[in-house]
Formats: sequence, C-alpha cells, structure tokens
Amino acid sequence: MANIKRIELYKELPLETPYSLHIFSSYRCNFRCNYCLHSLPTETLKQKAFKKELMSFDIFKKTIDDLLDFPKSLKALIFAGHGEPLLHPEIAEMVAYAKKKNIAERVEIVTNASFLSNTLADKLIKSGLDRLKISIQGLDADKYKKVSGINIDFNEFISNIKYFYEHKTETDVYIKIIDVALENIEQEDKFYSVFSPICDHAAIEYAIPFIKEIEDSVYTKEFTKSKQGSILSKAKTCPMPFYMMVIEPSGNVVPCCSTDIPISLGNINKNSLKGIWESEKLRQFLRTQLKNKDKNKICKSCSVPTFGLQAGDYLDGHEEDLLKKY
Repeated sequence: MANIKRIELYKELPLETPYSLHIFSSYRCNFRCNYCLHSLPTETLKQKAFKKELMSFDIFKKTIDDLLDFPKSLKALIFAGHGEPLLHPEIAEMVAYAKKKNIAERVEIVTNASFLSNTLADKLIKSGLDRLKISIQGLDADKYKKVSGINIDFNEFISNIKYFYEHKTETDVYIKIIDVALENIEQEDKFYSVFSPICDHAAIEYAIPFIKEIEDSVYTKEFTKSKQGSILSKAKTCPMPFYMMVIEPSGNVVPCCSTDIPISLGNINKNSLKGIWESEKLRQFLRTQLKNKDKNKICKSCSVPTFGLQAGDYLDGHEEDLLKKY
C-alpha cells in the first residue's frame, strides 16, 4: 500500500506531474441517493449537460498511455466520479491495464459495492487493484431504500464484501459512511461492529453540500453539522486544479470533480494529457484561482473550499509567490 500522507502543497508547486487523475469511467448508477446528482430530475440533468454514458476502453487506453509522457508516476489513479465504476463491464480490465503500465503508485476504485459479486471480486483482486473504497448508505435494507431508492439484500451485500476481504491479496479495503446516514451514537457503534471485521479501515466521513440543486432538501440540511466545515475556514484559493485532473467518459478533461464544469481544458481524443497539463489555458485558469477564483461563476458557488479541504491543501497566504511561478 502506497504512502498517502498529505504534504504541504504550496511547497511543491508547480507540479511537473499531477498527483492524481480521476477516471470517471461511468456516468451511470443503480442508486438514486437523495444527496446525489442521480436523484435530480431528467430535465435538470439535461440542463447540466449530464449524459449517463460509459467511457470506451479506447479513451481509457489513450489516457493511460499518455500518462507515460510525464516524468513521474501519479500518486493515485482513482476510478470514481458521478456514477458507479463497477457498472462498467470492463472495469477489471481497466485496472489491470493501468497496473501493467505502472503509471500510478496507487490504483483505487470508489464504489457503492452493490455490484461486487464474487466473480467480479476475483477479477478485481487478480487485476492488482491497490485500494477498494466502499461508500455505505445505511445499516439495513430500510435505510438503503430511504437514502438510495433501491431494494438491497443487506445480508448478501455484507457477504460479498466479506468475500472480497477474505480473498484479497494486496488490496486495501476502506469502508466509509457519511455522518448524516447515522442517527445516533448507537448506530455509529453498529457501523464499526458490522464493517470493521471485513475491512482494513472503517471511518465515518462528513457530508458536504456538493450539489446546489439539492442543498435545500431535508437530507442535506444536515450538512450544517459537518465537523469539517465548522472547524476549517473557507479558503480563498481552491487547490484542486493545481494537483489533479479529471477525465470524463467522453474524454473531456476538466480540473476538478465539480458536477458543474468550471472550464473544459481539452479532450483526450484530440490533445495529449501532458499537453493539457502544461497548457496556457490551464495556467490562465490557475492564475484566476490565485487572484480571485470568484471570477469563475462555478468556482464562486463551489462548497469544496469551505468544507472539503484537508491539511496541507491550503494555498492561502502563498498566492503572490505562486503567481510568479505560474
């Protein structure tokens, strides 16, 4: 398992190689979680230009091959995004290809694990997957129905995760649940008692108001309880585009995980990934972040600088020095 300790980002900028690349291999999901993009009406998704599509293996292969042009390996290649990665029929083959090319210290999947059959588990284990990060939506079938709008055989769900954990070789299994899915301290204890025996790490994470269209729902009002948001002050400068990139299913390259795209940097079908990372278009965007990110209407309304930053991410107070470098 690669070391994932975070460092002081401002000391390392500018980066010759991004720290992480997020592969959005699937914009489809079998869940309709009431805090998620997939709970929005079809018309709203159309307005956001969101298409429920899968990434082709050709686009994925071009992305991985392009990473060989960078001087260093990524710290992390992450299959995540606004969909369920395990719905992609070639997800295990994608992981295996990335591992074969050795382009990242860690290859990770973030999943709801509802499609983690024993057969798929065997394929993912064989692929060399470094980390499986599982998002839990409740502690029983009733809660899953309430939160995600689906019927789940909870016992089978637990059994499938247990199978993966007991048969894995090198994969680190991380299981998390968001705080708003737990109603009291007794449920927190139950979460750990159920999942700690079938994973390497279990944690309660804090929800953030990520999608403006549903921030006023009953469920997301609980975001005001986010410990991360109440402890950390809002950052003036968003650090995400300084160390990461995102590849959408279409091959479009964007600077962050926002559900509303602040800028399109290019497309893997037409541009090289290294060329995009070194482009003047990205540098102009980064300079805007350092001078006044609110000039970008998407960045202005984004909640990540308020709720989503971790120790080491903050660039505040270093803007003038960084502008000279960009």
